[in-house]
Amino acid sequence: MTIKEQLLQAIEALPSTRLAEALTFVNFLSTKPSITSAKSLLAHLKTIGTWSGDDFQECLEIAENSRGEAEFNYSPNPFE
Repeated sequence: MTIKEQLLQAIEALPSTRLAEALTFVNFLSTKPSITSAKSLLAHLKTIGTWSGDDFQECLEIAENSRGEAEFNYSPNPFE
């Protein structure tokens, strides 16, 4: 049995109250971007080239100045 057939069979077995949830999930999967591997990302970066503007330093300063401090809560249950 193919995966598609198994999926159709599982959908047919779902109670009608869960069908909308299943449809929402399927729609989410169809719009979710695929996971890019690090290797393909590095290959893409090689095709981009170099900085061609004269505002590199200004952009770098804006990025550095817009950073915020991270807060970490190490308690086992953050809801307590």
